[in-house]
Amino acid sequence: MKKILLIVLLIPLLFTTCKKEEDNTFSGSWTGTYSGDDYGIWAATISSTGNINGSATNSLGDNQTLSGSVTTNGSFSATVGTGTLGSNFVGQFSGNSGSGTWSNSSVGFTGTWEGDKQ
Repeated sequence: MKKILLIVLLIPLLFTTCKKEEDNTFSGSWTGTYSGDDYGIWAATISSTGNINGSATNSLGDNQTLSGSVTTNGSFSATVGTGTLGSNFVGQFSGNSGSGTWSNSSVGFTGTWEGDKQ
């Protein structure tokens, strides 16, 4: 009898501990601009797990890879370009928009960015 009671009490616990991880609400296609010491446009796709893949084009027409991540609470971090020449973008997504700052320490450039979900 004790075993049956124990099983009945543990069944609800199994359903709460096996909860599926929620998809990132920011998943989808995003586009935006950045400005400051340099300016340009960016476009990216955010996966259901929060991975960001895309590209950014600067004022000289150079197209570079954009990669990073966004958490389920909207905290955003990405890099445009590679190595020491890359620019770091940080900020916050909320609903269907996002904004933040960017910097490139190798050339001393800084600025802001913004974007919207498509």
